[in-house]
Amino acid sequence: MMSTLHASRLRAITMLFFLVLTAVGLFFKTGFGTLCDLGYGAISAICPLGALETALAGRTFHLRMLVPLVCAVIIIAILGRFFCAWICPAPIFRDWVSGSTRKHHEDSAAASQVGWTHRSVPMIYSTATEQIGRTHRSAPTIDSRHFILGGALLSSAVFGFPVFCLVCPVGLIFATIIGVWRLFQYNETSWMLLVFSAIFILEIVICRKWCRKICPLGALLSILSGLNPLFRPRVDNGLCRHVSKKMDCENCKRVCKENIDLHHSEKSRPITECTKCRECADVCHTGTTTFSLHYKNGNDKSV
Repeated sequence: MMSTLHASRLRAITMLFFLVLTAVGLFFKTGFGTLCDLGYGAISAICPLGALETALAGRTFHLRMLVPLVCAVIIIAILGRFFCAWICPAPIFRDWVSGSTRKHHEDSAAASQVGWTHRSVPMIYSTATEQIGRTHRSAPTIDSRHFILGGALLSSAVFGFPVFCLVCPVGLIFATIIGVWRLFQYNETSWMLLVFSAIFILEIVICRKWCRKICPLGALLSILSGLNPLFRPRVDNGLCRHVSKKMDCENCKRVCKENIDLHHSEKSRPITECTKCRECADVCHTGTTTFSLHYKNGNDKSV
């Protein structure tokens, strides 16, 4: 399936599924909720950041919050930051505005047509690359998102309500959907619908580096992703043109929105930032990069 349908389109379908699920829940009054509090009946999955903010704001911690948090930690330990690429709807709106996804694929396709050039690098390069891959950093690095995460939690405790939830793109998207539905269903007008929409548009259009520089939820997920050893991108050195044939192929590095370099860990962000988006696998014309659970052969390496 992945070979005939790019992961970017599959991600778009997955994100749209949750948007449609919310709309269906509103229309048929089934109460599926939103990504901030998704569930049915007594079963709910609360946003881990929202749950922490609510607990700090109310200075209480209920079992209802603990169970979804534990489940979220388990899921992140298995799948890492998959939420950021496969479920969060904010990236798809940002891509539509900037056209970045289309540009990535066009650049990669152009690179594959112009041919490859050989490096004049000694054979020891391959061995060095393997060593770099084995020692790729798994611990998250502290950046601006982590300071914002700390500020969001602290402000929630100080002001007594989940502050970040007011500007969270995910929350704004679903608040806008709910506002539009109430407008058509009950003819209920509210300035908040315009405010939510305006803030979301500003974040998408102006704060294009929101996911990498600002999002505290992404920071929290990157910390918890330190528990995730599975489904990491793996490079087969025997097939990789960059390693085995010393060619100037850096397509996987160019398309990675998290600035992860599978070959040079000393220049790369930590692997905990990987969102499993599969862009690097899709752009590789030799099938070098995979996200399989286990090694395929002795030439594979996990980064």
